[in-house]
Amino acid sequence: MSHYEFKLPDVGEGLSEGEIVKWHVAAGNTVKTDQILVDVQTDKAIVEIPSPVDGVVVSLGGAPNDILPIGAVLVVIEVAGTVPTATAGPDHQASAPASATDGETAKAGASVDTAPARVGRALASPATRKLAREFGVNLSQVRGSGSRGQITRGDVEAAHRQAESGAAVASVSAPPSAARVAIAAPPRPTGEDRVEPLRGLRRQVAQSMEQAWRTVPHIFTMDDVDATELVRARASLNDELASAGIKLSYMPFFIKACVAALQAHPRFNASLDMQSQQIIYRHRYNIGMATATPEGLMVTVVHDADRKSLAELAEEITALAGLARDRRVSLEQLSHGTFTISNYGSYGGMMGTPIIRPPEVAIAGFGRLHEAVVPVNGEPAVRMRLPFCVATDHRMNDGEHLGGFVDVMSRCLRDPIRMLGQR
Repeated sequence: MSHYEFKLPDVGEGLSEGEIVKWHVAAGNTVKTDQILVDVQTDKAIVEIPSPVDGVVVSLGGAPNDILPIGAVLVVIEVAGTVPTATAGPDHQASAPASATDGETAKAGASVDTAPARVGRALASPATRKLAREFGVNLSQVRGSGSRGQITRGDVEAAHRQAESGAAVASVSAPPSAARVAIAAPPRPTGEDRVEPLRGLRRQVAQSMEQAWRTVPHIFTMDDVDATELVRARASLNDELASAGIKLSYMPFFIKACVAALQAHPRFNASLDMQSQQIIYRHRYNIGMATATPEGLMVTVVHDADRKSLAELAEEITALAGLARDRRVSLEQLSHGTFTISNYGSYGGMMGTPIIRPPEVAIAGFGRLHEAVVPVNGEPAVRMRLPFCVATDHRMNDGEHLGGFVDVMSRCLRDPIRMLGQR
């Protein structure tokens, strides 16, 4: 018998770390090759990690919400005979096996089964250590209640409450004064601030947005177009498509307008690689759509949008939105985008400044359709208006390029018959 240390694989995305969401096995369980061991949150989706070998689980390399770097020991499995030094494929990356008699398993940090002695560095996750620092809790004085003797978030919170309950509350009274008017102080609010770890999809969104805003110099242009004909075209097409059970939102029209502008201005359907000093012009038009979910924002991708009709786009948009909200969207449906659309108008927003998603170099945001009184042939008239904003990477495009791109979009949205001729 020997111990096989299975390390957290990259799963083919160029990741640096992954967050443990849920274990499907526990120490002592018998597992088979390709049996799902754990769900791991990546920067795009939740990925199921299968076992590369048959055997018995000896120990787990972390608890739910723990963040492990790629290459860290994910699970130790006891196997019969000699195990190959590695298993091919991104889903089965693992380290060389360790002999059951060489004592290495006991040195594998998170794979130790017995509770650690209360000497040296306390066993706790980075998130737990951060919480302890915020509360001023000394981890060396806290006894861990975790399955491996590790200190949990609950242990830190309990220690904090105990310290607060034992602290004396000093009161200061003001000196009496005949000239001073007594003012009754309002009762001090009770309760505690709620602290929760930044995890899951919200953490991935936070990291992506921070990187985008820090590294990409944005420039913006806004427009407010007459959308009266767009509203009329959508209503007319919905009447035609009703018998097929298809209902058009405005998103298929937004996609078509953006594709037309991208075709006219390829600099916006591109990627910028500063490390290799290259501009990559994309030959496909893969349009990402920002979708709000209870856990955070997800961007699903309509691949080859230029090849699809408005009706086909409508059906795919509906399907992708449902998959995103149910967290059942695949990595392929989240990948290879070349340009992104944010329809914040569907949530009531009038105007916004969307943030670019690297390595893309541009994004469009659409506000809420609304009625407004505007001059038409010198007379006031009520018309439908559509505000929108386009942001681009100033390292790639200048104001002149941005103005030309927005002009094509505006013409398509004002006169949607231009888009109806597209497939």
